[in-house]
Amino acid sequence: MKAAILTLSDKGARGERADASGPALSSWLAERDVETVRTGIIPDEAEQIGRTLVEWADSGEYDLILTTGGTGVSPRDVTPDATVGVLDRLIPGFGEVMRRKSLEKTPNAMISRAVAGIRGRCLIINLPGSPRGAVENLEAVWPAVPHAVAKIQGDPEECAPVHGSGAPGMGAIGRGKAVSFVAKSGTGKTTLLEKVIAELKGRGWRVGAIKHDAHRFDIDHPGKDSHRLTAAGADTMLVSSPEKLALVKRHDASPPIGELIAAYFGDVDIVLTEGFKKGDLPKIEVHRKERSTTLLCRGEENDPSLIAVASDEPLELDVPVFDLNDAAAVAGFIEERFLSRGTARQAG
Repeated sequence: MKAAILTLSDKGARGERADASGPALSSWLAERDVETVRTGIIPDEAEQIGRTLVEWADSGEYDLILTTGGTGVSPRDVTPDATVGVLDRLIPGFGEVMRRKSLEKTPNAMISRAVAGIRGRCLIINLPGSPRGAVENLEAVWPAVPHAVAKIQGDPEECAPVHGSGAPGMGAIGRGKAVSFVAKSGTGKTTLLEKVIAELKGRGWRVGAIKHDAHRFDIDHPGKDSHRLTAAGADTMLVSSPEKLALVKRHDASPPIGELIAAYFGDVDIVLTEGFKKGDLPKIEVHRKERSTTLLCRGEENDPSLIAVASDEPLELDVPVFDLNDAAAVAGFIEERFLSRGTARQAG
């Protein structure tokens, strides 16, 4: 996904105030593998705002345009008015969710007029002018953004609920069924994950796994023919045998998790990932009391994609809490929530 960020500020456009919201949004998007390819700062002038949105959206270069600033009720707050004037269709739910989220912190959220909608093949979302408010509002609606962009651009796949017992749910990527296991280092998420994989395999499901590595790694080794081919400059190198295959593919940046799942996991029932704590897949956090007293997803950041916790101590949370050592219960939760027996494939 490619994004553009437009900051609306009279003082910022005159160089009297540094833009903090644009960089904050760009950083937040980068953590989710979304590239910000254009930014701009212009004054709170409705005509100029509308003209800029039309130019950017109609260029075909961006999937998502975020505006920050000018969503209130002061005389110079004209961003929603300018945005509505250039949209093909409104998406009221985005503004409703952002206001509801902000009301948890301030009653002033009631006077926000932020809107979101579609122009051509582009999703446009208004966000507040403060860095914190902009990020918090984007976080609130983000679970629906990748799917909305896909649908706007012609994805024919039917919508499916993310939540619900026994529903064939999908992650926010809108393609395939996937769950991320996240934790602080040394908590034991790999141990739990391998047990859950074994449990699901034992129940007849085909399981895919993705490991996130923030550093450079090598699975090919000097001296092997495959390594020589890669070292010679092959951009993609595949080793195939009667039992399995291995793919080594070079890239400049790690592809979004949704692209990886869509490209390589079409033959499995569920994909379980280790890591991707900043991603948008449904998450199960692994917690060990001796490792940390706080959670990644229920600390300063209230991650809306958290669906369960596996812990070695009792916790009172707004999501189910499972015993860290009860892999069968965790596997059962995943099976009930994401897998439909009618769509099972025979595991080989």
